[in-house]
Amino acid sequence: MSVSLNPLSSTFGVEATGVDLAGPVAAEDLSALQAALTDRLVMVVRKQNLTPEQYLDAARLFGDLMPQHLTKILMPEHPEIAVLDSRQSDKDTAGKAIPTGSRNWHTDHTNHARPPKITMLYAVKLPSKGGDTSFANMQAAYAGLPPAEQEKLNPLITVNVIEQDTGNVGDDARQALTKAPQRHPLIRTHPETGKKAIYVHPGKTERIDGMEPEESRAFVQDLLARAIQPDMTYRHTWQPGDLVLWDNRATLHIAHRDYDAAEGRIMHRVILEGDVPF
Repeated sequence: MSVSLNPLSSTFGVEATGVDLAGPVAAEDLSALQAALTDRLVMVVRKQNLTPEQYLDAARLFGDLMPQHLTKILMPEHPEIAVLDSRQSDKDTAGKAIPTGSRNWHTDHTNHARPPKITMLYAVKLPSKGGDTSFANMQAAYAGLPPAEQEKLNPLITVNVIEQDTGNVGDDARQALTKAPQRHPLIRTHPETGKKAIYVHPGKTERIDGMEPEESRAFVQDLLARAIQPDMTYRHTWQPGDLVLWDNRATLHIAHRDYDAAEGRIMHRVILEGDVPF
């Protein structure tokens, strides 16, 4: 086996070196990569040099490609890839950039009936400083709660919709997604390992069943503030050629805004088909 795997933190995350996803990957190496991602939830594959076609082929090693609803920023020749370019970010009322994924801790696309199991992000252009992405192990976050609180959280259901304040979603996609709010468990069971995790996207959570929207937002914010502890997070400082994969069923992530968005931070994003949360 040529691939080398090294932990990124004490609780989760793994770095993979010695593998080139642009070409054929030995069965033994692929099995090791797949197992490491399942076990460690976040995987950084270093020093990749991928064309869009090679990137998509590499993604298929881990699952089936899933269409993205960020229809305004899809690569024309390869619409399975979203181009996250900080220079094209949404803006706040003061005109400051809000790069994709930087609003709050979240898991991806909870407004879908079958949200993506894996998100992949490939570093194409990096700013001169900043632009990290942080990840939180939500299995560890759930396990760290008192048993009595776990019991209270287990039956809760979130109602998920598309955000109204993002400009990357085209009108047709927005109308289609708005028609069908999706109900998902707040505490999700991983289909492969059976472990439970806090599963939520605050921006897409319209409400929690039995609560009003404002009460729901406060509830989720309080829960995440208490549950996400420093020892269960990993902050990734990007290097050129990094390809990062993460398990949306067991982690939350957030993109940091500590850089000049006008300088250009460009990531190519792919998502993989998931299953119905339970």
